[in-house]
Amino acid sequence: MEYQIQLDIFQGPLDLLLHLIEKDEIDIYNIPIALITDKYLEYLHTMQALNLEMVGDFLVMAATLMQIKAKLLLPQLATEDAAGTEEEDPRFELAQKLIEYKKIKEAALSLQALEGRQAKFYTRISGDFADQKVAPEQDGLKDLSIWDLLEAFKVIMESIDPKPIEAVPKQAVSIKQRMTEILDLITAEGRIFFKIIFNDVRTKIGLITCFLAVLELVRLHKVIVLQDALFGEITLSLPEKVCNNV
Repeated sequence: MEYQIQLDIFQGPLDLLLHLIEKDEIDIYNIPIALITDKYLEYLHTMQALNLEMVGDFLVMAATLMQIKAKLLLPQLATEDAAGTEEEDPRFELAQKLIEYKKIKEAALSLQALEGRQAKFYTRISGDFADQKVAPEQDGLKDLSIWDLLEAFKVIMESIDPKPIEAVPKQAVSIKQRMTEILDLITAEGRIFFKIIFNDVRTKIGLITCFLAVLELVRLHKVIVLQDALFGEITLSLPEKVCNNV
């Protein structure tokens, strides 16, 4: 793929690491580096297939994880150095960064929740716009993270049975075309399973185009992605129409 896409819903390498740690309920101060590195690289492989512009930052983190992994694999001949001080755990600095990032993220979510509550209150104004209601911008990802969505896509990518090569390949469908098709499908059905949009696609480029179309729709707040239960089916629907102009 020559096309590259930049999406602000991908938070960064620390966000992915925190997601992996929280998902497996791992102690930040005792991270199983080998396990986390393997899982991190799986996500990175999928992101590279999507040809995202921000992958470089994730590659730097991958190198850091492998460096820590290598240090932990080296034989420890002595627990103390010549000065008699205990050698620092190579995971400590990463753990500190994750803790700081988690604090910032939780603070940001608290402020976002406060903003959402405040948006429900409307001040009385005069003039032609007095009877209009303004709805706050909705979050495109409900009850799940971008990493949950990426993991669901990875499962779909691994489960496809590629079609045999055709003598005359069909013209590729663009991301804009796929966005229109997905919106039409959701409009007709009201709510659809995430995996449904990949039903008739059997090529890698086709799957990637579909997924990028979903991400663009989420970024543009034209589609809401939900997961009603932990590890449940991911569904797509249109945003709630809470803005009524009179």
